Amino acid sequence: MQRFSRRLLLAALPLGRAVAASIEQPSMVDPALRRAMEALAAAIPKAEADPERPVYHFRPPANWTNDPNGTIFYKGWHHLFYQLNPYGSLWANMHWGHARSRDLVNWEHLPIALWPTGKEETAIFSGGAILAADGRPRLFYTSIGRPQPEQWMAAPTDDDLIGWEKPPSNPVLTQAAHGGRTVSDWRDPFLFKEAGVTYMVCGGNSGRRMPGSGQVHLYRAENEDLTRWRYLGPVFEYRDREIANIECPNLFKLGGKWVLIISPHRPCEYFVGELDLARAKFFPETHGVLDPGDAYASNISVDDKGRTILWLWGRTNLPAERGWNGVMVMPRILSLGADGFLRQHPAPEFESLRGEEKTFPAFPLGDSPRQLEGLSGDTLEILAEFSSSGFGSFGFELRRSPEGKPAAVAAIERGSLIVGAARTYVGMHERYRLRLFLDKGCLEAYVNDGFAAVYCPVAATPKDQGIALFARASGPRGGAVRLESLKCWPLKPARFDLSRFKI
Repeated sequence: MQRFSRRLLLAALPLGRAVAASIEQPSMVDPALRRAMEALAAAIPKAEADPERPVYHFRPPANWTNDPNGTIFYKGWHHLFYQLNPYGSLWANMHWGHARSRDLVNWEHLPIALWPTGKEETAIFSGGAILAADGRPRLFYTSIGRPQPEQWMAAPTDDDLIGWEKPPSNPVLTQAAHGGRTVSDWRDPFLFKEAGVTYMVCGGNSGRRMPGSGQVHLYRAENEDLTRWRYLGPVFEYRDREIANIECPNLFKLGGKWVLIISPHRPCEYFVGELDLARAKFFPETHGVLDPGDAYASNISVDDKGRTILWLWGRTNLPAERGWNGVMVMPRILSLGADGFLRQHPAPEFESLRGEEKTFPAFPLGDSPRQLEGLSGDTLEILAEFSSSGFGSFGFELRRSPEGKPAAVAAIERGSLIVGAARTYVGMHERYRLRLFLDKGCLEAYVNDGFAAVYCPVAATPKDQGIALFARASGPRGGAVRLESLKCWPLKPARFDLSRFKI
């Protein structure tokens, strides 16, 4: 993108002025991009002024975000693209925001990467990224605005992946590829390579928009430029009466198996099994819920350490006047357990944010919530181990008000992990290991070394800082629960650098 020296000064508040001053007035920059950048810059002061905005979960400079898109590790950087409304803090006007990180914790905000161009493109929906034959990434997304969705590609204009252009070969895929087959709600391309060949999956349904018609469709690249594709058929059909459509499918290798993650308009689900590319069919062997909370719309990347990284949108469900909405769930490292089910662990890089460790001795829990000296705050990591013999429920009350009312609870109850309104079965055990990440308006919980993971938003006020342990009996026979160990750390804010947020 060509730059000129004349600068725009558009926002009245100091932070808005500082960022807006870096948005230069170039004659060659698309006016639609310039308007989007100006609007986003002007919204920053309001978003930053919210005391309940999370400080170490990734978030855009301001306004609305949802699905993670195009996640890829390239030349030492984790690149995250994401659904963005630069004009407001509710869903609308979908663009692709862009940021990069060396360590998955601290981020550089970069210019908006993709925006609607032309009279017939009204929104940039979700998609993925892949390395092309020239060794540089390509972005694939669903273009919205024509009578039917189309799959488009964008190529980088520089090696830092700051600028992107849409080649004239677009669209790379239209409904014509399906021959006589009807595919409705067709969107969200995700790409992978196998045996030197590039493949794509897209979500949708069989065209009937009826329960049980959700499908994932498979395509194979027919040239190195990734501009010609062949439709191979529905690689997966979900015969579930509650599911009429599948969004954001991810299909990838892990631990010698293939994993398919889907977003079926309810919590994300995953299947582990085998992929027969000759027959274009995925055969599930195990099935689970990825996160039963308010996480949705997954994406996958693989870094230089060979780690498979899961990205998820964390809903926050805020009113428009807050100036921001949505975060990314902490990046999770995926592995496959001996039982054939996924394990999810928060990226260990977040340990770099830890402050001074506090430890507490073991003790039995009684019927009343117990506040421990020094255990309070709204940005914490907590690691606890409990032993239990038949007690009804036990765990943590978080963000307690001065009157003792918790904004959120994370607990084990009769073999299930409960976080906020979400519940997932983790089995009956004598011991439970619970790891919590509290980040103002967000909470994540991990149990028994990644056996289950849950994200949920937290509605609290800045004065709600209390944290207490509790145990409650479920019947007259009661039981016993004991805190075996407890460590907690205050967590520092991550760095969000705006110095390259300019065009």
